[in-house]
Amino acid sequence: MSLNDLMPVGASRRDRNEPYSGYYLRDVPDHDPEITHTGPGTAMGEYIRRHWQPVCLTQQLTDLPLALKVLHEDLVVFRNRSGEIGVLHKHCSHRGTSLEYGIVSDHGIRCCYHGWLFGVDGRVIETPGEPPDSRLKENVVHGAYPVKECDGLVFAYMGPPDEIPEFPTRETFDRDDIEKIPFLVNHSNNWLQTYENMMDPVHSVFLHSRMTGLQLSKSFGEIPHVEYEETHNGGGLVYISKRRLPNDKIWVRHVHFRFPNEAHFGTLFDISDKDLFFQRVYVSRWIVPHDDESCTFFGWRFIHDDLPGGNRARIGINSIDFDGQAEGPDYESKQRTPGDWEAQAGQRPIAVHALEHRASTDAGVTLLRQLLRQAIRHETPSAWPTESAIGARARGVDRVNSRFTYAQDTVLTVPKLPDKTEDWSLLGETGRRVTEILYEADRLDDEDRDTFVKAKLRELSSV
Repeated sequence: MSLNDLMPVGASRRDRNEPYSGYYLRDVPDHDPEITHTGPGTAMGEYIRRHWQPVCLTQQLTDLPLALKVLHEDLVVFRNRSGEIGVLHKHCSHRGTSLEYGIVSDHGIRCCYHGWLFGVDGRVIETPGEPPDSRLKENVVHGAYPVKECDGLVFAYMGPPDEIPEFPTRETFDRDDIEKIPFLVNHSNNWLQTYENMMDPVHSVFLHSRMTGLQLSKSFGEIPHVEYEETHNGGGLVYISKRRLPNDKIWVRHVHFRFPNEAHFGTLFDISDKDLFFQRVYVSRWIVPHDDESCTFFGWRFIHDDLPGGNRARIGINSIDFDGQAEGPDYESKQRTPGDWEAQAGQRPIAVHALEHRASTDAGVTLLRQLLRQAIRHETPSAWPTESAIGARARGVDRVNSRFTYAQDTVLTVPKLPDKTEDWSLLGETGRRVTEILYEADRLDDEDRDTFVKAKLRELSSV
């Protein structure tokens, strides 16, 4: 009897649904490369490259170069002695020696092997072993990317140089009364698993509350009424969660994604038991792929008197001041108190979507994947960043370039209805009214928007 004779011809649906049917369920299909692969030339990789991406923290730049992998590319980041930051291809254009062993100079970085000096823009400044009349340096350009340093994060633009977009600005980034503390957390899984996690608000009820003890505030333990809405003509997605709290309170929370890999969300600590109007962003973050099986969660943690809770001493490299985000200290700890890091890494290095049995609670994840597909297929032009006005007009693109995010938390006094079904519907209605107010305020500038939204929300509250 051959091995082929031993293999099953095919299992019926009934066979697969019987107890102890692992034999029929052991095959693992391919993952979904269209939205998980980010290497050069891939659809998602090219989409992400059209946006400014954080690559490291300012505090990581010392007098030595920093070697990184970003979007499958080996890079070296350094600050020269004149204060300029360079993001260069890691391997020297001469003979391939790694510039992580290079010598940082006044105007660039010098390869340790033969002394070639590269500027932050990739120009070859010196080739010291060549004859004085050599024109070699004029005919070689080393790979380099434009850089922006912003409040402790170093961003690089890794797309076509003739399509450099404006640096991203959001109204919450510019407030002088808010301190932004940069941080990063490395993850051992595909970027999409970490990105889509926040579009699944129900996981907080279980992973962070009911399974192994509270990792977030106790308010997250209540199952929310959730709705999802596309924003910015396909360039973003918001979820609106509504929870009934004690004392006739309704908590309305908006978490806002801006594509391809940016997200903004509010507090993770105890929400107020008093009325709260338009409490703003607690964290802004980007999920940046290293390769297809690892990524980094970069962001700013916002510190402000209106955002109580937290511990600034815990915010930094592979550390943030809310539990469950970084890898546990040892295997037993990860098993006993798993958090987001373990849940995401545990989905395989690249999650296999074909094996999922998505439920009603996964509507946001499904919609997120759909919108990302539409973006990389160029079905939603507004999901791409602003290029030059001439280039946009040439293609007849109608763009939405709002600085505003809809991320916020509001607590309203809304008397609870005795009928559970009717009260559940009331949660949805209240959330929709709050959302309408946020959209209505898009026409205003930053300060007027804040005043307008808070006034309208006060009108909704019964207090």
